[in-house]
Amino acid sequence: MSVNRELESSVKGLLNFILIALTLSGSGVCKAAPWTGIDDVRLRQSLQLLVDSGYLNLNVTAWPINWASIQREILKTPRDQILHPSAKVAFDYVSFELSRNKSKSLKAEAGFRAANEAPLLKSYGDIYTENNELWGRLDTMGDYWALGITARAVEGDYNDSPVGRLDGSYIAGLWGNWMFGIGAIDRWWGAGWQSSLILSTNARPVPGFFIKRNNDFAPSSDWLSWIGPWSLELFAGQLENDRYVPDAKLLGARFSFRPWQPLEIGATRVAQWGGEGRPQSASSLFDLIRGNDNRGDSGITEENEPGNQLAGFDLRYSMSFFNIPGAAYVQVIGEDEAGGMPSRRIWLFGMETYFDVGANNIHQFIEFSDTKSGRLLGSNEFADYAYNHGIYRSGYRYEGRAIGAAIDNDSQILTLGISITTSENSVIESAVSHLKLNDDAGTGSVARKAEFEARNLYAFSMGFQSEWSHLRYKADLIVFSRKLANDYATSGDFAISLEGSYRF
Repeated sequence: MSVNRELESSVKGLLNFILIALTLSGSGVCKAAPWTGIDDVRLRQSLQLLVDSGYLNLNVTAWPINWASIQREILKTPRDQILHPSAKVAFDYVSFELSRNKSKSLKAEAGFRAANEAPLLKSYGDIYTENNELWGRLDTMGDYWALGITARAVEGDYNDSPVGRLDGSYIAGLWGNWMFGIGAIDRWWGAGWQSSLILSTNARPVPGFFIKRNNDFAPSSDWLSWIGPWSLELFAGQLENDRYVPDAKLLGARFSFRPWQPLEIGATRVAQWGGEGRPQSASSLFDLIRGNDNRGDSGITEENEPGNQLAGFDLRYSMSFFNIPGAAYVQVIGEDEAGGMPSRRIWLFGMETYFDVGANNIHQFIEFSDTKSGRLLGSNEFADYAYNHGIYRSGYRYEGRAIGAAIDNDSQILTLGISITTSENSVIESAVSHLKLNDDAGTGSVARKAEFEARNLYAFSMGFQSEWSHLRYKADLIVFSRKLANDYATSGDFAISLEGSYRF
């Protein structure tokens, strides 16, 4: 498998940029990366356990999380005051990853994935999209800049001939407490483990510009200190050319805050705007931002409708279940707007806990999602509405995958998952899901691209992850009671995969 010429040229250019940046940085202290990886499930579990146990106070529902926020909380938390055994293990793991990230001036990794099927039921931590992938990654960061390059060679159901990609690459600069950058960054917005209804890693990352707060510390003002730690991220990306409205833009914004240590609140808004044959003026963008985008309102017609928007809220509340730390969470996303609030809503509910069995740390969750607009807690159901649009007929999708939940629209999934971190630091994961996919069978649909066939089935998965020196490896098996299939790929009766990464 070889990387194409375009990828080779891009990599050479970025490598030259690294050399120049390292030279210009002089004696400045360099670090490896400004934010966490989004594929480390154990790191997310560890941070959430420390938050749910009351030891840390930072936002944990918008990934990746910047290391600056994690470092702030770790440095002010004395380890000897952590009494819960699993919380102490979690603290040590987060501290180790933080130290590793800060101690290296240049972080290099390489890895692979080999599987008999492309992943179709992706959840948090699943960043691969093809059957087979080879990748290499370099990260470095100075006092006021950061750069990461990920070069991938992929082959699989979604790309049946070998191609090269730069997904995961970025260049960013720091101004005050704000980070500005350009790149293709994986994001997961919401508290769910199986699903995020609005922005997940199910689709490839959309390349574009971004602005985000570097450290989520609370306001110092007496008037605003009640907000607590807060984070904000904005991005503007370019969707692919091969879609019903070519070169449409994807705009996103998320604001998270923690007014009370156990409670985190997030507000998210994402929109498709512009593209070939659609209005892309400043006034059109202003109409989109202020929500003047419903036909019949203030002169809005099909010809000048600004775009397709989704917006909503999520809550995550830390609590104790019989002295066992855990949390309950909910996400609601509207496919439309009524009275200034999200309408024609889709929902996600979940609960998770952490406890010990001997020297093993256990994390378990139960989660339910429904992506049929208005079916739950609504007066009307709207078939083929979620993730679809009359103008943007390729829907809320990128390169054949839903940008939100992996189950796509008009579907339900109930998942019970468990993860065991052993005393030898291996991780054993298992989950069982009941799925009802595309239960309207596409009647009246304006977009068939990538939607699943109607199915009622179960999925059972098992995974084992461990480390040997600098090598991290993982084996996964998922078995389906019936095959999953969409316009691009099929799950087969089962999927087996092997992943590995080496930290240099």
